[in-house]
Amino acid sequence: MKKIGIIIDKYHLKYKVSEFLKYLRSKADIKIYTEETFLLESSKKDFDENLFFVKGKGDLILALINLIENLTNIPVINSYKGNWLAINRFLNSVVLRRIGIPIPDFSLNPKGSIPPFSDYIIKNIIDQKNYKFKPIVHKENGRLQVADERALNEVDKVDPKYNYLYYQKFIKSKWEYKIYGIGDEIYFYKQIPILINPNKTESRREIERNPELEEYCYKAMEEMDLKLTSLDFLKSKDQFFLTDINCTPNFNYIKNGPKIVADFLLNQAKI
Repeated sequence: MKKIGIIIDKYHLKYKVSEFLKYLRSKADIKIYTEETFLLESSKKDFDENLFFVKGKGDLILALINLIENLTNIPVINSYKGNWLAINRFLNSVVLRRIGIPIPDFSLNPKGSIPPFSDYIIKNIIDQKNYKFKPIVHKENGRLQVADERALNEVDKVDPKYNYLYYQKFIKSKWEYKIYGIGDEIYFYKQIPILINPNKTESRREIERNPELEEYCYKAMEEMDLKLTSLDFLKSKDQFFLTDINCTPNFNYIKNGPKIVADFLLNQAKI
């Protein structure tokens, strides 16, 4: 029986993976590495897993991924590179725009400094902790300015501490498009944007395959070394814009998602 290590934090373990783990345990030996409780002394640790799966984005999780990749040949999904690029909004914006994926205009600015576009959304630079988006919306003279409460807290020296804010040009769109990549398979959904309806699942519906979004998804996954991801797109007129990329997507939103992901991991696990 294959051995799979799950690198995870307590939040995801408690709320996001119960069905997934129930199915996976019927197919493989599972060992849980929980970020908040697992202490690792690298010189005395031998890994015998066939594959590791990452469901979390904390600093200790990143350190453990890096350690496994440096000391072993065991595949990790997703890799250190993929996780680090995905959680760093500025870096992934630069990388993805460079390979031709349309990204809204963006900039890093000190708090109080106006970005070079009128309508914008302020996001935290490092999207690492579990957090529900809390928008602060301000309209003035026809301009729309949206701020994530967490981003403002962080620049105000509440841990983690940053000196800059990430500004992204606001894209007005009737729909938000949610695209999931699981290995070679792509799943397509759309929903009313969260600023209009905070209940993401209420309006979410599966849509037909879109070749343009499929191409962007494959290109992003290859460039960022992600085997499992979700991407958020908005559409202005006839142009899609990638606004977010996630290395720990909630695959419970996909029909049979827990089984699909578990079967993918089993196929990837080397013996």
